[in-house]
Amino acid sequence: MGINFPSYLQEAHRVLKPSGWLLIAEVKSRFDPNTGGADPNRFSKAICQLGFDSVSQDFSNKMFILLYFKKKVNSSQEEIKWPELKPCLYKRR
Repeated sequence: MGINFPSYLQEAHRVLKPSGWLLIAEVKSRFDPNTGGADPNRFSKAICQLGFDSVSQDFSNKMFILLYFKKKVNSSQEEIKWPELKPCLYKRR
């Protein structure tokens, strides 16, 4: 996701049908609190406040984490405090 990820997620909430799926695959380094990344649980909580239910989190991949959400049938928007995601730095090869 880009640096304006809250806009992406709000748009996904707007266009998804009730009970629609949202899958987020993101680089693990952005979610490592030990190196300045966001806490994955805080991030999931913010998405749940947007109107999704957290279905599962998969940390088994070496490079990516997978977060599965399902849009709530009846959801109300509330003020969301989005965690800051660490920029993704790519290595030159």
